[in-house]
Amino acid sequence: MPEYADIYALASTRTEQAVTEFLDHFLPDRVESADGYEIPQYSDAPTIVYTKASDLIRHCCNSPNEVHTVYWRSEIQPEHAMVFFLRDGGLIFGVSTPAEDIQRIDRVADDLGRFLNTEEVIVTYEDLPPESSEDFRSFFQGLPPLPDETARRSRAHRPIKGEQDGGGQPATRPEFK
Repeated sequence: MPEYADIYALASTRTEQAVTEFLDHFLPDRVESADGYEIPQYSDAPTIVYTKASDLIRHCCNSPNEVHTVYWRSEIQPEHAMVFFLRDGGLIFGVSTPAEDIQRIDRVADDLGRFLNTEEVIVTYEDLPPESSEDFRSFFQGLPPLPDETARRSRAHRPIKGEQDGGGQPATRPEFK
């Protein structure tokens, strides 16, 4: 299984419409990655178990302090979409794409920022996003402001704007050591 780049951005609203628009834009041909969704998440004695992500999303949007994560996978390409409902009422959207396709990573990161009208986009590699809106902003602020290609060797960085190597050829992602 390939390593994935996880691209995250903080949403401005926690609504069903925002989640639907995100999913329709970034992963229109999708299937849910779980068969059931318990409240509270990972509980041995859940109070509610939803069988559809849409019911869980409605619940989390109506319960701003509910913490939950929902994953979908693409039916046509090796990509995933993620929605993280945060304890502080925030919402993080995420897209995972194979880490070796750096042009795709850069395009998705740019598209996610434009879609949400934010510069605060984080690229990680097989890692979860921060657990609150404040932690997300703080983590973003702690990343180097103008990353270059060497940032791809780190575990997290801001989006890298250049998509070509010095010779005009598509760049490839260096391996982690």
